[in-house]
Amino acid sequence: MMWKLVFAALAAVFAVGLGGMVGGFQDADVNEAGVQNAINFAVVQHNRGTNDLYLRQVAEVVKVKRQVVAGTKYVITAIMAKTPCRKDLVNEVCAIHQDPQLAQPYQCTFTVWSRPWMNDIKLLNQQC
Repeated sequence: MMWKLVFAALAAVFAVGLGGMVGGFQDADVNEAGVQNAINFAVVQHNRGTNDLYLRQVAEVVKVKRQVVAGTKYVITAIMAKTPCRKDLVNEVCAIHQDPQLAQPYQCTFTVWSRPWMNDIKLLNQQC
């Protein structure tokens, strides 16, 4: 009976040391390469799926969660805003409108699954 209590205590300490339950979502740093790749992929997919003539960009990343599941699943909450760049033209610099009336910001949550060793990335869900 005593060994069960010791094992349970060690398991709890180990889980807390890892920052939460194994397999659960954890906060992720927006500056990490994997997170940036997931954000950029989500933005491209979002722009492909809209009927707007102008590109949207991330105005602000509200939060990013990461879960390790046969790859990495990212849940990204971001404020999207309109740019003056048309989707059908190639532009190098595409800044967001400074005027909120033109930027028309709105919040989206993107779920991206990445398996970089397989060169595979998918947008599983987006809610705007």
